[in-house]
Amino acid sequence: MKKQVSYRQLFPTAVLLAAFLSLLFSVQLAGAEEAVSSSTLEAAALTENPAVSDASVASQAESPSAESGESRPASEEAVEKADQAPAAAQAVASGPDAVPNVGTIQGESQASPYEDKEVQVSNVVVTKTDHYGFYVQDLTPDGNSRTSDALYVVSKEKVDVGDKLSLEGRVKEGYMEELSVRQGQTFNKPSGSLTVTMLIASKVTKEGKADLPDPVDIVANMPQDTVDNDINNYQPQSEALDYWESLEGMLTTVKKPHILGPQYRGDVYVLPEGYQALPLNNIGGLNLRPNAQNTATIPVYVGNKFIAKAKDYFNGDVVGVVTYRGKIYKLEPTQLPDLVDGGLQRQVSPIYPSEDKLTIASYNIENFSANAKKGETPEEKVTKIANSFINEIHSPDIITLIEVQDENGSVNDGTTSGVKSGEKLAARIKELGGKTYKYTEVAPLDGQDGGKPGSNIRVAFLYDPNRVKLVEKEAGTSDEAASFSGGHLVKNPARIAPTNPAFTKVRKSLAAEFEFKGQHIVVIANHLKSKIGDDAVYGSAQPAVQHTQAARIEQAKILNSFVQEGLRQNPNLKFVLTGDFNDFEFSETAKALAGNELINLMQEHDVADRYSYFYRGSNQSLDNIFISKNLAGKAVFAPVHINASFMEEHGRASDHDPVVVQLDFSEEIAASSSESSQPSQSTGQSSVAAEQGVPSQTNSPSSNQTGQGQTAGSKKKGLPQTGQSSSSWAVLGLALLMFAFTLKKRSSN
Repeated sequence: MKKQVSYRQLFPTAVLLAAFLSLLFSVQLAGAEEAVSSSTLEAAALTENPAVSDASVASQAESPSAESGESRPASEEAVEKADQAPAAAQAVASGPDAVPNVGTIQGESQASPYEDKEVQVSNVVVTKTDHYGFYVQDLTPDGNSRTSDALYVVSKEKVDVGDKLSLEGRVKEGYMEELSVRQGQTFNKPSGSLTVTMLIASKVTKEGKADLPDPVDIVANMPQDTVDNDINNYQPQSEALDYWESLEGMLTTVKKPHILGPQYRGDVYVLPEGYQALPLNNIGGLNLRPNAQNTATIPVYVGNKFIAKAKDYFNGDVVGVVTYRGKIYKLEPTQLPDLVDGGLQRQVSPIYPSEDKLTIASYNIENFSANAKKGETPEEKVTKIANSFINEIHSPDIITLIEVQDENGSVNDGTTSGVKSGEKLAARIKELGGKTYKYTEVAPLDGQDGGKPGSNIRVAFLYDPNRVKLVEKEAGTSDEAASFSGGHLVKNPARIAPTNPAFTKVRKSLAAEFEFKGQHIVVIANHLKSKIGDDAVYGSAQPAVQHTQAARIEQAKILNSFVQEGLRQNPNLKFVLTGDFNDFEFSETAKALAGNELINLMQEHDVADRYSYFYRGSNQSLDNIFISKNLAGKAVFAPVHINASFMEEHGRASDHDPVVVQLDFSEEIAASSSESSQPSQSTGQSSVAAEQGVPSQTNSPSSNQTGQGQTAGSKKKGLPQTGQSSSSWAVLGLALLMFAFTLKKRSSN
């Protein structure tokens, strides 16, 4: 017989079930609140990061002091002072040490074993003269390839090339820059510089004439890639710095060399004809490579009036003596053949405007301001840059500007706004027949972002309002950190982590959200910490260390975290990071910035064309463009070589080449047009999601994937839960509770 169950017996079970469902609702609600709280805390963490800056740009790193030739002061006081050896030294009883040759004085090391000693040497010949003395070389070399057979003699004595001499004097390890110091001036020893072995002559005796030694082919035995692994371990056969030392002062030659880049501070860098030890780039130069230096590039002093560009070449051999000045070894020529134009022309971008394609350019315009006074930004430069936007990079939709100064340039009066500087450039573009651009920036705090003192350089944007819309939001302040809410910038434009210590005395990165035909793109302009402070490549600290790189890596990590947060909130948001990163496409900085979210387009570009800058013999890529992976397959990229390989006489307007990217949104635009032509089936919730750039549950984005294999469902899962499903559990629990009380009442009846 079946057992009858009473209502009174069912009552406790119903109550327990209702309590369990209520508890389940509470736990789920707490989880949702915790997700929202976690999201808020992550965004807040970004806003708490401070700012850095650096006073100089990469083009100034390791900058030499005043060069020889035309730029040297015509003073003899320093020579007279050097000529007068200390009385105590001259009073030494036994007289100078007789040495067999100059090679003995030079020795097998960076410094002479006879430093500060009085010596006598003969059978040397004058190879070159200058204002402060002359170079001599052994007529009978010592046969030791590890020692130099020549040195520099400081003397007022009038001698000629080819004079055979006998010399007495004091050996000194000194600096060539010291010779030009005037009486009453203080000489400041160049930090991180090597010295030059000199003889401070007390007696010069002419002994007739002699033929000059044959010059050494300097490139033939130059060690490849390695400058120096240990300054205290002298290895001229395998280390370029020691190899140069073994030729200090000697006659050397470079066979029919071609020019690698523009004359800068009196120097040009060359490679010999037929050089094939390394692959050359598309203009016959050498790109900088990971963990290596292009040691075969030879600097030749030609003077500040010499006009040259990449691919020009000499129609004969260059011959000269090896000297060291401004922390680099170089040739001071005794024979400089005529220069032949190599025919290199400034480029025009291969990327042209297209209706459904967004074009973005990045251009370091090198200390640009509205101040046209001497020493500031001449009108000619304004016109050159404006013309380059119109004619050479074809009027991009968005332009990120690097090194915009405040409106009065280097005048240090507390002015910080650069609006007049940007608007002057925009007005000149329009005057010359270009687009009507709008300018936007967030001004820095006075003196906090580095660059030329008083100039307050910053990054900024020009944009074409007929093609793109700067999403309307209040702009951030100088020390207000950019952040996201609902997958979009809260302030627009806004500076990223401006109070983070990683950005102290450095330009702050600027984020701006643009809309192009329904697509939302966050463009971030950057100008990371410069290389000022790194060891000189041919300096006294070896191996040379990039002391500034750690700061750039930290800045890159902050930028990557910012991108991560934007994509977490809105996987459909697009990112483009542009600017002067002061580091190379293969660097740890670039790797940290890219992370798993971004693609470095310079790294993907043709290696022979992978450069935007020229410095001390090497082409390099300081200017890069990164895109989020949801733009993979939609980008075309090109550096446009209009500046770095040229001088102002050729049309150069800056020390950097611009770089350009074009993003193809034709598929998205076509899909959007197709959807808009169909009767609307979406709910109000889906419409809001689409408006905010967040994919709705009914959409299955194909072209809008993040590149990480996420589906629309997985993207939705990354957002905090709403309470919709939790409310259903609560209603069910309440109904069961009411049912339980009904049971109790019926049971009691």
